[in-house]
Amino acid sequence: MILAERKMLSPEPVLVCHERLDEIEGQLAERGTLGLLVLDASRLAEIEKAYGSAAYQEVRGRLFTTLGEQCGKDYRAGDILVLDRPRGTLFLFFLDRKRRKALPFTLSDLRSARLRLLNSLVPSLARCAFPFAKSPPRLDVGWGLLVHNPLLHVQTTVDRAVTEALESADLQRRSDALSLRERLQDILLLERVATAFQPIVHLASGRVLGYEALSRAPRGSGLETADSLFALAEDNDLVVELDRLCRKRALLSSSRVPSNVRIFINTLPATLRDPQFRGRALVDFLEKAQVAPERIVIEITEKLVIDNYGLFTETMAYYSDLGMAFAVDDVGAGHSGLEAIAKLKPDYLKIDMALVRDVHASSVNQAMVRAIVSLSQSTGATVIAEGIHTDEEVRCLATLGVEWGQGYYLARPDVPPDPA
Repeated sequence: MILAERKMLSPEPVLVCHERLDEIEGQLAERGTLGLLVLDASRLAEIEKAYGSAAYQEVRGRLFTTLGEQCGKDYRAGDILVLDRPRGTLFLFFLDRKRRKALPFTLSDLRSARLRLLNSLVPSLARCAFPFAKSPPRLDVGWGLLVHNPLLHVQTTVDRAVTEALESADLQRRSDALSLRERLQDILLLERVATAFQPIVHLASGRVLGYEALSRAPRGSGLETADSLFALAEDNDLVVELDRLCRKRALLSSSRVPSNVRIFINTLPATLRDPQFRGRALVDFLEKAQVAPERIVIEITEKLVIDNYGLFTETMAYYSDLGMAFAVDDVGAGHSGLEAIAKLKPDYLKIDMALVRDVHASSVNQAMVRAIVSLSQSTGATVIAEGIHTDEEVRCLATLGVEWGQGYYLARPDVPPDPA
């Protein structure tokens, strides 16, 4: 009873559809048709499950604020905006008539209105999920059409149009996913991956230890960053295939790297068992790429090392015998694997950039870095700090015993030639 009274005292600023049915029915009867856009914000409901109702209400408050601010900008002030139900996650926009009222409403107008919402309003609404969502969640928009039928209750007509809108949004979502998958398949088939190389330097002298190979998709593909490229590959179960291609292109592109330094290459544990990266096939390929095994450092993230500990220890010996070195990447990125790392005794420990960012202002980050440096001293590993962005970070890391670093402040990756 108390909760019900609280809701009555503090209603949400957007009314529920049934509260404006008379207005919707009047416009539909007058005009004969009404365009409808449905913005599906159901993904935001995951915040309530993960962080509780207070966090979810905070996000909803931001949504309503943004909708109020953008009224008359991203959508027309004459549109009827309602929720599908109390605390609903579907925002229904019953579209105002055209500015030239004599012109009939068309399906082309609906599609154009949908694109306006997607390109302007939706990104602003998706950002309301921060900091509870690391990246803005996808909010879909579909369209439906209400056609006046005096034999039907207006709610029946609305429900049918909402169903149509959700179906069109689902169809568009699946079409977008298919298009992205085809784009990734095209990259794999044509080997359209380029490699940028970022130097790893001595913080005091600037001397270069080696270069990390960073894979890039073609410019203009929308997949230029490694994160977006591999996220798409994971969604389509093509991670190993992409990883093999990136490793191949990195080694074949290594002629751009001075011959007296190391080449750091990110690799998945599974691909270490790739028969084309073993035995005679590996020797022949390295000869073709003109890269000595002693120059190669295989990087595997801390999480993957821990999750695949048995596999990693088995394969590590094989490549070490060839002269290759190993690096554990993203050390300290939230996993509790320092003990396992100590047993592996890798050649390099690369501190996760989350610990490096503003390390000079965080006593917790400094303590974590000290622990990693202490571990390296007991195992003989070389410590490298990743993602250095400021001089303050450099100076603090040096005082903590870190000698080597990598990041935009020290040197940006070179610009690779766009793959043909």
